Amino acid sequence: MDPLECSLTALSKLDSSDIDALMRMNQACLRMLLDPALWAWATAFTVVSIAGGALIGRLKGRMMAGIVWAAVLGPIGWIVIGLSRSRRVACVECAMPNQPDASVCRHCGANLQQSLQRTARSRLKAGDSSAPP
Repeated sequence: MDPLECSLTALSKLDSSDIDALMRMNQACLRMLLDPALWAWATAFTVVSIAGGALIGRLKGRMMAGIVWAAVLGPIGWIVIGLSRSRRVACVECAMPNQPDASVCRHCGANLQQSLQRTARSRLKAGDSSAPP
């Protein structure tokens, strides 16, 4: 057995009564876990996952949820946030989506707070009053 090998195969061939062999295996596995290249890859993977989750979350109006799901589950978190309901508010004038806390539609400039308070009937009534008889 190679003293630097840390694998399940090497572990299955290890004599559990040989303390020195157990210590060599332990040291080999510890060296493997503390390898800076492994940590660099893990850090890069996490950063890319969080950036993807933030982007998908921003498109859904749930950026913080996207960051958290991606940080916890990685790319699987992308699927979770991608399948979740959007928090974006549709403008009643142009039907384009806006951020949940927006006060003015970024597409048509309509006041979203006033538009959301108006009912469908009041919009129809306003449209009928402007039409000639």
